[in-house]
Amino acid sequence: MSTTATRLSPAFEDVDAVLALIRSAGPMWPLANYAGNDAEMAALGSRPATFVPPWFRQDFGALGKPLVDGAELLLDNPRFIDAAHGVYGEGCVVRPSNAYVNIMGPTPFPFTPHLDVPAFRGFTRADHPIWLLKLMMNSGLFEHWRIKIATAVSWFYDGEGGDFHYWPDGADGPEMVESPPFQNVSIVADNESTFHGVAPVGPPNVKMVESINSHSRLVRGEGGWDAIDADGATIVPFTDDEVRITVSWKADIFLSADEAQLADSGSDTLDTARVIKLFQADLEARGVAIDLPEDPIHTEEWVALIAATYPEHPPRMR
Repeated sequence: MSTTATRLSPAFEDVDAVLALIRSAGPMWPLANYAGNDAEMAALGSRPATFVPPWFRQDFGALGKPLVDGAELLLDNPRFIDAAHGVYGEGCVVRPSNAYVNIMGPTPFPFTPHLDVPAFRGFTRADHPIWLLKLMMNSGLFEHWRIKIATAVSWFYDGEGGDFHYWPDGADGPEMVESPPFQNVSIVADNESTFHGVAPVGPPNVKMVESINSHSRLVRGEGGWDAIDADGATIVPFTDDEVRITVSWKADIFLSADEAQLADSGSDTLDTARVIKLFQADLEARGVAIDLPEDPIHTEEWVALIAATYPEHPPRMR
């Protein structure tokens, strides 16, 4: 799978305004809360986490609308829109959809290379499990219905570690790295097909904070950020220099006005029956025999079979 990425600099006209917006928001939730449940992770061959790392997220915009006062600064950034045209072509239609912020505290292990969650006409994470969407992407069977999504990722961090790794030409292609100190740059790509990951954050001997759980929150503290428990007590404080801030912007991309109109019309969409039918036909063509259960998506044997048939093969960070 091949794609294109654009390095954008400068990413923001006013960095101080972006940082002020981020620091005025919150509370932020553990990033682990946004992942799929244990069953979904098992379908993707991942082990459920036994701890929650100090990685937090807040949605600043969704469905093209701001969720935080002032979030238009992120959603409507004209530089991201122009860069998306650079990736997909001047004639494409760019519709900003989402903006969110991740804050990572010191962590001795990486955020391993991964792909973002794809979306298809009539079939998105709003109504369907993440594991199924990922396997649909892995299979290549549903590309006709896939909604292309441009993602602009930018960072605020000058410390050790925290390098951004990405593979714009596929997992077998060259590994690209953006390293701190980040100087108001952004990488714009199709992150549903471009593997990307984050190196450990902090110095090599940094220790893991092990007392954070799914009920923890990250709030603005005195000159930094505080991870707090459900009762509001501080678990651990982080200085501004210790945390790595990521801003992610996403936009739906249509390669032409006709493609945008097709999406808007609601025609030629996927539904569960059609998805199952296409999976089953491909399994049979591969000589993989299994009787179709009455409710495949909730049948462990069928889910395990398609997970094994359409695995994801992420690259390794060097």
